[in-house]
Amino acid sequence: MRILRGGGRGIVAGTAVAALLVPTTAVAQTADTPAPAPVAETASDAAGAWLAGQLVEGERIETTFDGSSYVDHGLTADTVYALAGAGVAGADITAATDWLATQVVQYAGDGEEEAYAGATAKLILVAETAGRDATDFGGVNLVERLQDRQDVLGRYRDVSPWGDYSNVLTQSLALIALERATDEGPSDAAVELLVDTACENGGYPSSFPTDTCTSDVDATGFAVQALLAVGADDAADAAVDWLLDEQADDGSFGGPEAAANSNSTGLAAVALVAAGELEAFEAAAEWLATVQYACFEADAGAIPFTFDEAGDLTRATAQALPGLSGVPLTETTIDSAVAGAPNPSCLRFPDVVPGSAHAQSIAVLDAAGIIAGRTDGTFAPRAGVTRGQLASFLGRASGITPASGPTRFTDVPANATHAGYIEALAEEGIVFGYSDDTFRPGQLVRRDQSAALIARWLDLDPVDTDRFTDIAGIQHRQQINALRDAEVAFGTGDGTTFTPGATMRRDQVASLLWRALQVADAS
Repeated sequence: MRILRGGGRGIVAGTAVAALLVPTTAVAQTADTPAPAPVAETASDAAGAWLAGQLVEGERIETTFDGSSYVDHGLTADTVYALAGAGVAGADITAATDWLATQVVQYAGDGEEEAYAGATAKLILVAETAGRDATDFGGVNLVERLQDRQDVLGRYRDVSPWGDYSNVLTQSLALIALERATDEGPSDAAVELLVDTACENGGYPSSFPTDTCTSDVDATGFAVQALLAVGADDAADAAVDWLLDEQADDGSFGGPEAAANSNSTGLAAVALVAAGELEAFEAAAEWLATVQYACFEADAGAIPFTFDEAGDLTRATAQALPGLSGVPLTETTIDSAVAGAPNPSCLRFPDVVPGSAHAQSIAVLDAAGIIAGRTDGTFAPRAGVTRGQLASFLGRASGITPASGPTRFTDVPANATHAGYIEALAEEGIVFGYSDDTFRPGQLVRRDQSAALIARWLDLDPVDTDRFTDIAGIQHRQQINALRDAEVAFGTGDGTTFTPGATMRRDQVASLLWRALQVADAS
């Protein structure tokens, strides 16, 4: 097998949290090729970039119900914290904060007939994150209003014509908000109420218990952050112990709706990092990174609810992102956020559709510098590949050193674009010219010719039994069969034909080369 690794170039980046997404560093074919756009280099960056892109008019999150869109104040607040923790999209954080400041009554109530403790606490955290004054946010003293929602037992309650929606998450958010926004912090009664709400196993229920107490991962995640913030270390330790017992071997956490899901895993992960349980946090973050949509997929950077179910993609990403960045609600700040956001997609070509058949191959080979786009910034995926281009693609893939000086072909001068790779591959017996001593570098390559060249590079043994119905009797049938057996070529249409005489397209050759590289590396 001709595995020519001059320079030892790596082909596929690893999947660690800090390097999940492949940075685009393509080798340009000409000096006029535009520089690649910045691409997210971490799972956290990519999730933040995608999430920032969901802000309508750059300022608010909207959700759809029954075909109609509605503003989602709470999810907008979650997005502010998540982006700040990820350290991206500072301009969007500012815009969303400005918008929320105009929505205090709509979200948290007027403070008299309607007053929602959880919403008020979240707005305080938005103000603290964005460097605003929580005592004068949208003209409202949010701190005073939240303190007014505490009852004699220390519980922060709602008042509204529709009832009281407060729960354990409300209590936790209120403690964190007041700890951040005031010198004195929350009252002792409010802290003691949360401490006393713990179930016997140390975890926390989502609702204040009545007859039974069932610990919940999400509620416990928030409670741990609150307990640590107010110095209730013993209760926090017990809650963390319960979370550690609940963590699956793969790092994930589950809830009543799914055994392993990104919402619960994100909320638990940020609690673990706040508690100093770094190994458990890293396991959870790595699981989130494996669920995340890859940079070549549609919705690149987003984090679905589970591997099999996208769920509310915006909500899942907003709740999971702190589990990647590792920044708890006590520490979120716009000060650490850059103004913009990276591109969550590593598909820098506007004419390559994310999630399309060859998108992954194009992204990986572009990142590795094996293939390149055109001078206008496009990839032209359906355009044909010339013999010269294919020689350069394969030469870069193999790692062979380009030859210098004259070539053996009369139509390939030493200064021609692809001359170095054409001559180097000819010396290795991988490419051949014509009987008139020409190479014809500008001639389009057929699918059967491309197959023969790649099979020679992989040094595959010829296979005489035809794997496709339309290759009987053609010159390169044995090489085509060999590529099918090696799972490099899969044919056209329903897979029973190869269409050998058709021109090889640029997107198709990218997939062939990527699969060939995997075969080469495995060998």
